[in-house]
Amino acid sequence: MNYLAHLVIGGPDPDLMVGNFMGDSIKGSAHSMLPKGVAAGVLLHRWIDSEADAHLLSQASRADLRPILGRMSGVGLDLLHDYFLARNFNQILPQWQLESFVDHVESILAQRKNEMPDRTQRFFTAMSEHRWLKEYGERGKMLQVCTSMDARIAWDSNLNELFKAVDRVGEAALEARFLELISDLMNRRSEKWPSW
Repeated sequence: MNYLAHLVIGGPDPDLMVGNFMGDSIKGSAHSMLPKGVAAGVLLHRWIDSEADAHLLSQASRADLRPILGRMSGVGLDLLHDYFLARNFNQILPQWQLESFVDHVESILAQRKNEMPDRTQRFFTAMSEHRWLKEYGERGKMLQVCTSMDARIAWDSNLNELFKAVDRVGEAALEARFLELISDLMNRRSEKWPSW
């Protein structure tokens, strides 16, 4: 899952939100050095990634994207999930509008930015300045993100072909899988942690 999906699935608790947001930057057992609630957020981040990656719906979508995206199919699917989430935000979290949700979580994260590793702080600054989370639902904006990621990846990455892969499979089929996936993850997550 990508950033918007992590923030939605992660729920409203500020400590969990901070840990979840910086989860990719915390390796191994380093979370044990963090405050208890933030460490729990890192573990929540890992749970979300593990459950999403292992889910049969994700496996099917990655396989469908692989003929064009190759080894980038997993990264492409993570980005695609945020694209579908932004497009269907009111269906997934009906009590929020996407823009007000993003403003809310960015406000919480901004107040806690100094707790984040340098890498996460830099990403958060760019993300909030460029309003990425609000624009993920537009193909053109998501393609800009893909092109930017391609430029930072050492090997010959092809994320800029994400929507070529989507169109080959059929956007409606991939979107239907995502909606079922996120519903399942949010239901199972709410059994363990506070929900929106």
